[in-house]
Amino acid sequence: MCYAIPAKLIAVNGQIGVLDYFGEQRKVLLDETENYQVGDYVFAQGGIVVSRLEEAEALSILDTWKDIFFELKRQDQELAQIHTQNAAPNILAILQKANHGQELNREDAQILLQLKHPHELTMLYEVANAVRQKVHGNASCVHGIIEFSNYCKNSCHYCGIRCEREIPRYRMQPEEIITLAHDAMERYGFKAFVLQSGEDEWYDDEKLVHIVETIKQMGALVFLSIGVRSVNTYQKLYHAGARAALMRFETANSETFAKLRPQTSFRERLDLLQALKKIGYIIATGFIVGFPGETVTDIIENLLLTRSLQPDMYSFGPFIPASDTPLASHIMPTKDDILKTIAVARLMDRDSNILVTTALETLDPQAKREGLLAGANSLMINLTPLKYREQYAIYDNRACKLELKDAIDETTKLLFSLGRAPTDLSVNI
Repeated sequence: MCYAIPAKLIAVNGQIGVLDYFGEQRKVLLDETENYQVGDYVFAQGGIVVSRLEEAEALSILDTWKDIFFELKRQDQELAQIHTQNAAPNILAILQKANHGQELNREDAQILLQLKHPHELTMLYEVANAVRQKVHGNASCVHGIIEFSNYCKNSCHYCGIRCEREIPRYRMQPEEIITLAHDAMERYGFKAFVLQSGEDEWYDDEKLVHIVETIKQMGALVFLSIGVRSVNTYQKLYHAGARAALMRFETANSETFAKLRPQTSFRERLDLLQALKKIGYIIATGFIVGFPGETVTDIIENLLLTRSLQPDMYSFGPFIPASDTPLASHIMPTKDDILKTIAVARLMDRDSNILVTTALETLDPQAKREGLLAGANSLMINLTPLKYREQYAIYDNRACKLELKDAIDETTKLLFSLGRAPTDLSVNI
């Protein structure tokens, strides 16, 4: 699977470049450690150029894509049409406003998040998908996620790898992580890796720098999801080559945060996200939908806080209980609760990139497709070896149980069925 299309760099202005994909242009960040030139052929992931390739190799890959590229684009445009008009006048007015690019207010968002009628939900999702298509075209990205440790020092009430829980624990050795990333690049063409773990301090700065530096030198985007570390540690990892960070704030309700995340700090988490952005990281952040006592107002506050952090990607999913945790008996939100949140996020922040999470797929096997048709435009494929994957039990009955080749085939088939192409997603420049 080479689920990335090379592009020609046609303009450079400092750290900002412009890529051309068959006449379609996208802005990207250029790594300051590399000397990219106009005319270079490059791969980009997550809005940043990660490697260059020889012209002959690039043209060979592009030749295999040139026919299917425009067919995918046509298919996406067809699926992004708005067919449903069966909604109350006030709802039609809000959706028309959003479709025309006008900003939604809190009242608008509240009305949309409270929709229940199937016709009105269908129209909400169609409008969100149409906005996604207008802003991003059929661009999509697929990152490989490596869950390299299920040790965690925290006691979060909702998490299945909380430190008090008695489960089999594992840590992948640094060379094991590096080899896995190398094989995924060489065999399947992955160009971006999310390195995710519990907050496990066994991986000190020296180990993390070695992992990041080695994978970066392979020509891949390194995306960190390792929780709260010092700004100094993240600065070292940026210097080593990490360029993106995923860290949810979990909930904008500070009281709920304090109850569910004892001995952790809401303010520290937000301050770290802002510090990471200043360092230069591409930021993905968001929240969990469905915590106890959550209201529509809470979801709106979550969306507004996410937007205020100016992330490059939204990441949110449903609360799913884990056994032997304080919230083991709490009910899950519905699939439409999450799809509505995706759609309203798209309409409130048209430029955002929105990830379909594994947790959504766990709610319903069809939810990955439905999320992409409700305004989302990014996916992850789990690269974690099966012998570890079940032990990364952050919630019960997780999806992602397929062998890697099968998961890749399934994802590629899904994206192609929706007309999505692996041109890169621009970041907020």
